[in-house]
Amino acid sequence: PFKRMLGETDSSKTELWVKFTAGALAGIAGSALANPTDVIKVRMQAAEGPSRPIMSHVREVLADGGWQAFYRGVNATIIRAAILNATKLAAYDETKYMLKRNGILEEGMPLHFVASMFAGVMVAATTSPVDLIRTRIMNQPRGEKHYNGMLDCLRKVVRNEGISVLYRGFTPQWMRFGPFTIIQFMVWEKMRNMYGMKGI
Repeated sequence: PFKRMLGETDSSKTELWVKFTAGALAGIAGSALANPTDVIKVRMQAAEGPSRPIMSHVREVLADGGWQAFYRGVNATIIRAAILNATKLAAYDETKYMLKRNGILEEGMPLHFVASMFAGVMVAATTSPVDLIRTRIMNQPRGEKHYNGMLDCLRKVVRNEGISVLYRGFTPQWMRFGPFTIIQFMVWEKMRNMYGMKGI
C-alpha cells in the first residue's frame, strides 16, 4: 500500500527511493504500536537470576516510570524498524529485478532464494548498530540515566568501547535475520503466485 501511495504503477520499474521509503513507513507504523512488548522482551532478556513471569516484568516497568516507561526507547525502536524494513524490502526487490534484468536468474525459487539471502545480510549489517544502542537505552534503570538519546549513546559507546562494538553479535544477528528473511520472502512469493497477488 505504501508503494502505491508513493506513486508506484509498475513494480518492475519502481525507483529505489520509493522502495526504501515504503519499507520505512511500514516499519514505523508497526514498531510504534509494538514498543511496549519490545521493552518487556529486552527486560526479560537482560534480567539476571531465576526466570520470572512476564507480569513481574510488567509491574517492574510500571514501578520504574509508569505507562510512559513502556515507550522508553521508542525513537530508537522506530528508527530501527524503519531501517530494517527499508533495507529488507528494497534490497530484496532491487536484487530480484537486477538479476532478472541482467538475465542471471529467471523468476522462480532460485531467484527468490538469492535475493532474500542478500536482503538478510543487508538487514543484519544495517540493524546491528541500532540494536546495540536501542538495548543500551532500554536497559537504563530509572534515576541512572547514562545516555541522552541515541546520538549520545552512540558517541559514548564508540568512545569507550571502539567502533567495532557496534557489530558485536553480528553473526547471531545474521543467523536470526538470514533464515527468517529467506523463509519470509520465499513463502510470500509462493502465496503471491497461488492467489494471483501482485509482487512487492
